[in-house]
Amino acid sequence: MDLEDETPCRTEDRNLRFQLSDTHAYPGCRVRLAEDGNPQEQIAEFSDGVIVPCRYRSEGPGIALTIAAYRTARGTGIGEKTWLLLLDGQRGGWKIKSRLP
Repeated sequence: MDLEDETPCRTEDRNLRFQLSDTHAYPGCRVRLAEDGNPQEQIAEFSDGVIVPCRYRSEGPGIALTIAAYRTARGTGIGEKTWLLLLDGQRGGWKIKSRLP
């Protein structure tokens, strides 16, 4: 099930797959949300095929997404970071707005 336009309160407590449009997260990166068939965990999937554990919570009008440390397919190490996702009113779907502390 595609959750492109769902508000955070409607995604809470679901096992979600966060599909990022690039090999790493950054402000402006588009994120597609889909329900995941694995009831045990939430995952972030990057464009290079790397799959990483993550967790999320509602954060005001958006979603705070914490992605565990990982290596890109080319071997670049990325530390754990938390990002604020907001609905993109112009294009629809979700987009990373900023990094959270």
